[in-house]
Amino acid sequence: MLIHMSKPSIIRLIVSLSTINMSILSLSPLSFLFLIIILFTSKAKADNNDQKFHYFCDQNNDRGNYITGSAYDNNLKFAIMHLTYNSKIDYGFYNTNYGQNNDTVNAIGICRGDINPQDCRKCLIGSKFNLTQACPNKKEAIGWYEDEKCMLRYSDRSIMGLNEIGPAYFAWNLNNATMADQFNILVKQLLNDLRSKAINGDSHRKYVVGKMPGPSSDQTIYGLVQCTPDLSGPQCDDCLLQSIAEVSRCCSNRIGARIIRPSCNLRFETSYQFYQPKAKLASHLP
Repeated sequence: MLIHMSKPSIIRLIVSLSTINMSILSLSPLSFLFLIIILFTSKAKADNNDQKFHYFCDQNNDRGNYITGSAYDNNLKFAIMHLTYNSKIDYGFYNTNYGQNNDTVNAIGICRGDINPQDCRKCLIGSKFNLTQACPNKKEAIGWYEDEKCMLRYSDRSIMGLNEIGPAYFAWNLNNATMADQFNILVKQLLNDLRSKAINGDSHRKYVVGKMPGPSSDQTIYGLVQCTPDLSGPQCDDCLLQSIAEVSRCCSNRIGARIIRPSCNLRFETSYQFYQPKAKLASHLP
């Protein structure tokens, strides 16, 4: 795990759920904060020179390493090339498998729902460069690039159609909301409303954004939820429900936060509309 301060007002928590007992997530925010300030293995890092990139290698080496120049190495290059240069897909979700038997590479690339195809592929290319440099010779790795505009992951195991909540990372604004109790209720209401819409998405996209007035007259809360569209509706629902529950534990009273997982992510902000305006809104009237 790692706390990473990339900006003065943002704190990031990197969590590998494969190595953390889920019981710690029921701790109070203060106890939780003290717990995460521990030694952090270099196998899972928040960034790789590029502050916009967050990644996890196969932290416990469960999947093993591949040899440079091996069949797996070549298959990985072909699989990632197929994802990053596939101009036929315009909805931002790419998946492929390449190779045979133990040398098969399974790869997924996904972009945030408001990112256009050209920028999506550009983001995935950046992820590919960063991830293969950060996790050399690892058969399994995952990374998010440019403030979660895209995610790239690959493994020698099947990863399609699985609801995987870890590894994950959390980030939140250090500033507290005014009228915090009302604010927390509204954030939860907005995220749950977006969740109920996202789970009804199709196999191309499970992505919804929306906004609602905050408790003070000059405040607007912007929200985003997204699942990888290979998940079923119930799988997406389960992933987002766990993330929404996490908000009250890690990020209560905060004016902005995000929870990023392999299978789903959510984000809310009050200081600005962080998604592209062309995205379809689920607006709330006062």
